[in-house]
Amino acid sequence: MVRETMINQSKQAFIHALFRLLETEDWTDVTVSQLALESGYSRRTYYRYFDSPRAILNTMFDQQLTAYRASFQTPIRPDQIPNHFIAFIWPQRQKIQILVRRDLFVPLLTQHLSAVVDMVLDISVPWRQYTSSEAEMAYRYAITYSLGGFWILLDSVFRNEVLPTPQQIGGALTAALTEIQAQTTATHMQRQE
Repeated sequence: MVRETMINQSKQAFIHALFRLLETEDWTDVTVSQLALESGYSRRTYYRYFDSPRAILNTMFDQQLTAYRASFQTPIRPDQIPNHFIAFIWPQRQKIQILVRRDLFVPLLTQHLSAVVDMVLDISVPWRQYTSSEAEMAYRYAITYSLGGFWILLDSVFRNEVLPTPQQIGGALTAALTEIQAQTTATHMQRQE
């Protein structure tokens, strides 16, 4: 347990170091030497856990995805998803703004799209019932499609110096998600007729 805690502390130090550097440095200018100096750990420790700065972002993303999955304690209604998501990411808004301003946000999410779609499909929701592999594939496509638009929307929101409130973002996303859910349900029902 102590070793696991030490490993996690080392990884977190490199994640924090990367974001501190990205506040002033371009992504391509960040070096291992800078990361080691900024984190307070050695280059050797860096290479023990990471093979590139991108691996640091991937580690952070995996941690956040695991935490988000764990945040679903009970089944959730479609209208609750946007507010739940915004409440989850809001404490990380400065990091998201850094990623957006360095044009790293959408590429990072796109790289992990399959894992995110799998996670969304694993969330227990009362309106999603697979009656066939075709229905499951339709949900997969709808989720993939909606996530792409959602990420582009977040990218544009987080590019602003002054952010809308979480309630404003959640309200707009709830309206869009409700419409997508209604269209998906209608399409599914038409196919069954």
